Amino acid sequence: MTESGATKVQLHLYDLSQGMARAMSAQLLGKQIEGVWHTGIIAFGEEWYFGGGIQRGAPGFTHFGRPLQVLDLGETHLPREVFEEFLVDIAPRFTMQTYNLLRHNCNNFSDEVAQFLVGEGIPSHILSLPDEVLSTPFGQQLMPMLSMMDAQMRTASEGGLGDGAAFAAPPRRSANLAPAAPEPALAPAEAAPPAAPPPPAAAGAEDAKAALESAIKAEFAKFVAQGMSPNEAAAAAVRAAREKANAA
Repeated sequence: MTESGATKVQLHLYDLSQGMARAMSAQLLGKQIEGVWHTGIIAFGEEWYFGGGIQRGAPGFTHFGRPLQVLDLGETHLPREVFEEFLVDIAPRFTMQTYNLLRHNCNNFSDEVAQFLVGEGIPSHILSLPDEVLSTPFGQQLMPMLSMMDAQMRTASEGGLGDGAAFAAPPRRSANLAPAAPEPALAPAEAAPPAAPPPPAAAGAEDAKAALESAIKAEFAKFVAQGMSPNEAAAAAVRAAREKANAA
C-alpha cells in the first residue's frame, strides 16, 4: 500500500522467447521485435495472470521466472473485495477453453484488469504483437506451429500453471456488498486480552482508509445496480467516493 492508502499496480513483462525474438526477428520477420511477451498484473501483494484460467502467485516468482521489465501502471483505491468481485464476473471468459495464444491470452487479461484498476490498459505494442508477426510472410508460415503451441498451452493449463494457484472465487456477495456478519464473540473463559490501542495518528489513517473503502464499495454496488459494467462502475465509484470525501 502507498502512503495515501492506495494500492500500487504494476505490469510484469516476461520474454517467452528468452531473447531469441530480439536477436532473430529482424532477420526472420523483416522487423525488430523485442520479445514474445507474457504479462502479469501486480496488485494487492500478488501477481495475477491468465494461462488457461485466472491464476495468482507471488510477484516475480511464478514459473515464468524473473520479469524482464516492470512497468508502473498507477494506483487503485478499489478495495480487494471489489477487485475479486470483478474477477468473478470475468472468470467465465478466461478459462482453459477460451484461451487462445494469439487472440485471447495473458496480455488481453492484463489489459482488462489494468483498465479496471487504474482506468488505462497496458501498452498497445504488447497487444498488437500477434498482428505484427502474422502480417509478415514468415509469420504466416509459423501458423501451424503456433496452433500446436496453443494446444500445448491448453494441456499444460489443466492442472494449473507452475507455482501459480487458480483464483478461487469468493462467495458471491449481495448487490449491496454488505459486510459479512461478525464472528460470534468468544466465551468469557476464552476471551483474549484487549489489544493496546494504536497510536492516534495511525488510528486516524486507518479510519480514513476504511471509510474510503466502505464508500467505494457502496458506490460500486449502486452503479452496478443501475446497469453499469464492472469497469465503468469501478471508475465511477472511486470518483464519487473521492468527491464526497473532499466535500466533507
